[in-house]
Amino acid sequence: MGDVNSNVPLTAARSTGDAQLDRAVWQWLSWDKNQKTKEQIENLLQNGKHKELRDRLCCRLTFGTAGLRSAMGAGFCYINDLTVIQSTQGIYKYLERSFSDFKQRGFVVGYDTRGQVTSNCSSKKLAKLTAAVLLAKDVPVYFFSTYVPTPFVPYAVQQLKAVAGVMITASHNRKEDNGYKVKLNSEVCNASVKSLHSESNHDVGKTARKQSSI
Repeated sequence: MGDVNSNVPLTAARSTGDAQLDRAVWQWLSWDKNQKTKEQIENLLQNGKHKELRDRLCCRLTFGTAGLRSAMGAGFCYINDLTVIQSTQGIYKYLERSFSDFKQRGFVVGYDTRGQVTSNCSSKKLAKLTAAVLLAKDVPVYFFSTYVPTPFVPYAVQQLKAVAGVMITASHNRKEDNGYKVKLNSEVCNASVKSLHSESNHDVGKTARKQSSI
């Protein structure tokens, strides 16, 4: 859909006066298909909230030891539809490159009961988006039909011999937060886990430079 380095400016009337921020705003408004989070960015732009726009759009979520975790809402450093789609695309690229049997063994997806009306964001919706990205790439997905505790995902990964899984949850964190916890099969060594985090961050960055549809 677009390239982060493309010079497609906002109109003069809508420009923030900061070329980097203008590009980030344009990317978000071009790529985000969630009307609620798109409106959040539109409202900040219209009200001249440039600092908040910069805080939301000029940084990115990065994978840590437990995956991703942040508040739900609009922006590249928040948990939302777009960042989950991009993160799943990055995970797919890493696993497809690293495991020749990934498309035979598949991927597990679970979720909890969290949700936020203001961003039209819920764990179940984010789980469905995760599954949609992988199914579009011909990866078998084992999707829980209802919300589950976090340990169900790694257990299912082992029992089904899947390569990996994701649990959409922020565990004990505040209700405004959500998370994207990646669980690899235990046969994968710790070095591969570390590689997953570093390479997925790289792949998510490349995905963001050229956003693709699911």
